[in-house]
Amino acid sequence: MQYFKNIIHPITALVLLGATIDQSASAAETPSSQSSLGERRHAALQIARDGKYEIAIPAFATMVKEAPNDVGIKADYIVILTWAKKEQEALAVAADMDTKAIPSYCLSVLAKAARNTNQFATAIAYYEQLIARDPNKLDPLLGKVLTRIDAKQFTEAESELTKLRQQYSNNADVYRALSYYGQQSKQPVIVIDANTRLLALNHQDLEAARALIQATREAGAIPQALALAEQYPNAIDKSEIDKINNDSAAQYIAWGHYSPKNPAERFEDTDKALVKLDEACKCDWNKLDLNSGINKNLAFDRIVALRDRYRMQEVISLYEELLNAQIDPPAYVLNAVGDAYLYKRMPEEAIKVYSVSMQKDPDNNETKFSKFYTLVDLERFEEATALINDLSKNTSAYRQRPKNPIIRQDSNKLDADSKAFYVLAYGNDLDTAEQHFQALNNIGPMNNDVRMALGEIWRWRGWPEQAEQRFSEISGDYPDLLQAKVDLANTHLDLRDWQVAESEIKPLVKEYPENASVQALDRRWMLHNERQLTVDGFGSKSSGSTFGSRTQGLNAVLYSSPIDYNYRAFVSTQYDHATFPEGSGNVVYPGIGMEYTNRDWRLTGEISQASLSDIGITAAITADYRLNDYWSFAAALDANSTQMPLRGLKTGASGDLASASAVYRWSDLTSASAGFSYMNISDGNHREALNLQFDKRLITQPHYKLTTHLRVDASRNDKNDAIYFNPERDLDTSAVLDNEWILWRRYDRSFSHRLQLGAGDYWQKNFGSDLTWMMSYEQQFKWDDRFEIDYGITRSRHPYDGTNELSTQFFSRLNLLF
Repeated sequence: MQYFKNIIHPITALVLLGATIDQSASAAETPSSQSSLGERRHAALQIARDGKYEIAIPAFATMVKEAPNDVGIKADYIVILTWAKKEQEALAVAADMDTKAIPSYCLSVLAKAARNTNQFATAIAYYEQLIARDPNKLDPLLGKVLTRIDAKQFTEAESELTKLRQQYSNNADVYRALSYYGQQSKQPVIVIDANTRLLALNHQDLEAARALIQATREAGAIPQALALAEQYPNAIDKSEIDKINNDSAAQYIAWGHYSPKNPAERFEDTDKALVKLDEACKCDWNKLDLNSGINKNLAFDRIVALRDRYRMQEVISLYEELLNAQIDPPAYVLNAVGDAYLYKRMPEEAIKVYSVSMQKDPDNNETKFSKFYTLVDLERFEEATALINDLSKNTSAYRQRPKNPIIRQDSNKLDADSKAFYVLAYGNDLDTAEQHFQALNNIGPMNNDVRMALGEIWRWRGWPEQAEQRFSEISGDYPDLLQAKVDLANTHLDLRDWQVAESEIKPLVKEYPENASVQALDRRWMLHNERQLTVDGFGSKSSGSTFGSRTQGLNAVLYSSPIDYNYRAFVSTQYDHATFPEGSGNVVYPGIGMEYTNRDWRLTGEISQASLSDIGITAAITADYRLNDYWSFAAALDANSTQMPLRGLKTGASGDLASASAVYRWSDLTSASAGFSYMNISDGNHREALNLQFDKRLITQPHYKLTTHLRVDASRNDKNDAIYFNPERDLDTSAVLDNEWILWRRYDRSFSHRLQLGAGDYWQKNFGSDLTWMMSYEQQFKWDDRFEIDYGITRSRHPYDGTNELSTQFFSRLNLLF
């Protein structure tokens, strides 16, 4: 009988359960019904073990009603409810039960149910009851710890785990709990420790190996994670290995952003990242399936790595693939794409990408800086200024200290302000830019960026010696600072220190071929070593005949490439034609010469043969000397000078000319000059001339400049009957307003125009004085840094020997490097 009580035939069980459902309340009170209740309980348990909860649960619900004080039936009911995942119902059944009376097996499932439904206080109470019953039993101790972990009670959980580790030093379940604690508290080092010990206990524990690999990856120890993946190949699948390889590539990308001690190694990490990405992808990047989430992330990382490697066209191509696949990249990827477009001089595309990136990540200052530079490249200076000023206003101010003028700099604030000041310089307002940088330098004199900026401003303002000293100091203090080296080499080109500049440029080009500043420096050096052709031509028509009623002229010089750094040979020709009342005249001066330049001097010597037989060979020597950033001097000696008036040349007269001048240049805004010349003419005339000039910039804007030129010219001649214009005394004064507009500019290519309006007074002995005026309009087209052409027209009025002459002149200029 005992056997049949414990193992009931399924048909009998169903009969008994049916009886349970149909049984009346009165029958339950009889002894025979009590015996039947026990059998029905065992039958319901069997049915529950077979997973038929839809039958077992109603049966137990009925039995609980029949015997509400039977703790055993309620306990079984609770257990079956948890088996059926009805944990809230199980907890509700236990709510009115005396905890002390509940069997331990039921308390255990109740504790788990409470934990699973986030009723952590209830779960802990149940576990504490279990622990009180058997303090040495491990399961409730671990259950309580796991519940504390779920409840984010990490301090208490850590304390209890420490005790358990001491008590059960070789127990796998304790280390699994420790691993869970590390995972939930975001401490991968603890996870690594726990699973390393689990593998020491059982090296076949693939779950521990998987957790160890994942934690090692999360800790950033990507090479170690890859090594573990090779050691436990069955622990993780291919997708997890791909993620680790992807992380490895991302890590190398991140490391690639830092400057190594040896500049030659600056791309090592980025190259490793690209290799890792290739390994993770094992694909043709041009045919990448971008519907895969992993492939999308690989493409994102590859774009960043390619940008860092300056493989900008590949960045753009991969980005276009993303667009074709209708994939919206994250902000950091868009920044890399924008950098690529900007590097390739495609600012219109760059500005679109940066704008979208700012919408995605509006607080990223680096994106704002990149957009700022793009706006500058696009000549949109007002927008660039507004962007950078807004950023500066929203950045914390410099931190001042009492009785100490030196600031504690904030790098973001300094970057924003520096760029705001630079935009002034980019817009030609170098004076204001210098004032701002100087003020910043005064309160933070040791800031290297500000020191560099001042050096660049000085160089742009035409003070190369001052800039050279600054860049030399910075290069001495920071030998590895690339921009200081670039600026110093540019300054040596400004100073015509050709050999020094070359010795600086060649190593930079070799070490940093991808750097845009180095590329620009290298191109400047390349252009310096090119041949050069300059051509000036004009044609005019005048109402008088003082210098000819019609005139034409051409002056062309073709220079060789530099010879031994300092020399250039050249061939030249000068052609002059004019129509006079007595007939027209022509002269051509084909010549050859040599130019020598160094840091301080520019010397030229030229010999030419005039086409007029009476003139013969002409020779000219010029010398220009640069004393410092402010003073420069020039002198010239011409035998049979080409400056001799053509009308005199027709009669066989020639002249020897000597001249000298001095220029003082305060800055790019202001300069003054004085010159004197003396010509000894073969017809007995001696001409002396004095020239004074003062130039002052009045208005400076990004695309407009207004400069005034004040000029005084005086001359004296001692021959009264010369056929050419030869006033005994004269004085010519004028003031010219020179307006320059840049109509369009894109990097080295630009189109601008110029309008000059001038008026003055001319006095000539024996003829009195009269008004002079002039208007000149000019267009200037620069195709690139090799080819420039200017052309224009001038209309003027000037009295000669008491007669006003109106003149119209067309002119053009060409400068070509090849």
